[in-house]
Amino acid sequence: MSDEINVIVIDRGRKFFYLRYTDPVTGQKVEKSSGTSKKRAAIKAAGEWQSEVNANGHSVTKLVRWSDFREDFADNYLAHESAGYAAGVESSFNVIEELMSPDKLTRITERWLGRLHSLAKKRIVARTGQPISQMTLKKYFQHLLTALKWAVEQKYIKEVPTFPKEARQNRRTRTRLMKGRPLTGEEFDRLLVNVQKTFLTPRKPTPEKTEAIRRGVDSLKYLLDGLWLSGLRIGEAMKLTWDQWGDGIRVNVDGDGDVCLMIDSEDQKNRQSMVYPVVDDFAEFLLQTPPEDRHGFVFNPCRMTGKICRRPDTVSGWIVDIGEKASIKVNTTNGVDKFASAHDLRRAFGTRWAKIVPPMILKGLMRHSDIQTTMKFYVEIEAKETIEEVRRHLKKHSKGDTSGDTSTEKDPRHV
Repeated sequence: MSDEINVIVIDRGRKFFYLRYTDPVTGQKVEKSSGTSKKRAAIKAAGEWQSEVNANGHSVTKLVRWSDFREDFADNYLAHESAGYAAGVESSFNVIEELMSPDKLTRITERWLGRLHSLAKKRIVARTGQPISQMTLKKYFQHLLTALKWAVEQKYIKEVPTFPKEARQNRRTRTRLMKGRPLTGEEFDRLLVNVQKTFLTPRKPTPEKTEAIRRGVDSLKYLLDGLWLSGLRIGEAMKLTWDQWGDGIRVNVDGDGDVCLMIDSEDQKNRQSMVYPVVDDFAEFLLQTPPEDRHGFVFNPCRMTGKICRRPDTVSGWIVDIGEKASIKVNTTNGVDKFASAHDLRRAFGTRWAKIVPPMILKGLMRHSDIQTTMKFYVEIEAKETIEEVRRHLKKHSKGDTSGDTSTEKDPRHV
């Protein structure tokens, strides 16, 4: 494939020959008269125009197909990122292809991105029947922006086109607080109670079907217990294994009976192999498994068919269904209710332990690479404790309790 725009000579049967090239971005043909009826002079004019067009930056370095670029990006960029991040990017690219069917990388222009943004906002999520969230929309464009920046570095394109304003990830977006919220102990109990309600009742119950439902319910309750006690992300939980030489996140029990998690670099956002501590209640949960049964994956969620599912997005959807059955709303955006999810169990874990341990220890328990992420857990907790402290002082003043206080200030609620 040529690296430059190629201008050709066209004989239209008119007085002068015509010159033409195809715009690599729009795919449109651009023509003009050569101003001569002599073929040799027209060829010379074509060469001069070709040099002028390429010199003015109308060409691109490489006119690659989108499919080829996507494969190259996966092999040479995503292969060096965590498996979870790579899967998220691939998912975003699948949606982009569904909506816009890009053929060439150079087809992605400012106008093209605007069209993608318009179509993506109208996209309906099959599982929920609702439009995608604003955060999901931003994720699509952030992944595409990362890919296009890499394309510039590899000289596939000259520059990154301007993204729609609404799709840009700005500082305000990056510092948002939690999209959901931590679940309370009572809400977690409601989740467990409502697991059964997400299973269909067989029209013709048989002992086999009844047993399959029981196994499915037990497997999801076991997973929910584990998420509540561990603070694991759903993707991490699906990879948690007893096998010391297996792929995924390994449970390690030392000679003293202490438990830790061994995580290889490919399963880490920061691309570093790490060993993480496990809190005692989750360690006790894991050690309930007899030594002879400590093999394979720790969590094996399944439904009525009895087939174990290892897809984090599918299992995450099951948990959201349970949260909806339990009527546990954690957020409402643009009139759309968001129900309890696996990540809200992780938030609950972080919030509980944030009241007990200092930030640096919590950072290790949560497996955060940045202490600023950990500190977000303290924002809500400190605000809540401040409110409770203010209320305690108000209560003392309203009862006339001025012990240790020589001031004569009135209750600020009545000033």
